[in-house]
Amino acid sequence: MKTGNEAITTTARAWAPCMADEEYGAFLNQLLEAERAGAKLLSAYLDELPLDSAEWQAIRAVQVDEARNCAVLIHLLLAADLTPTAAVGSFYGRGLAIQGWHERLEFLNRGQAWVAKRIAAALAGIPENARTALQAMHESHIANIRSCEALSMDELKRTSPARWSRA
Repeated sequence: MKTGNEAITTTARAWAPCMADEEYGAFLNQLLEAERAGAKLLSAYLDELPLDSAEWQAIRAVQVDEARNCAVLIHLLLAADLTPTAAVGSFYGRGLAIQGWHERLEFLNRGQAWVAKRIAAALAGIPENARTALQAMHESHIANIRSCEALSMDELKRTSPARWSRA
């Protein structure tokens, strides 16, 4: 059972006014820059992996999801008569500088979590016609985090076997 304060907070969020067009456009474009950076970065990471590896398949699934999110965000912006940005977020350049797969996957997960938090915080103020798409995007980021956590754990086990074996 929710406490009184939790119920009030939930109700206030449900009745929150929608974002103004300028705020909505800035929010979607910020997400678009981040998703574009993620898609581009993951494409670069894929070039370093064997095509037939499980790692390539898992990273490719996240990369496809990032690209799909770009398309969704562009569609939402155009549907609202707003102009999509062509910018690529700084996440791309920072991610290229990272060496080591475990570190890269941790960085990727921080980016995925950043987007998920932004969407969750803004969802109540999102116009109703866009909420379903952004809720799905939020859920895909949570799934991508889990996928990358599993890959990261596999990488740690592979590169540090003594650390994981029972003595």
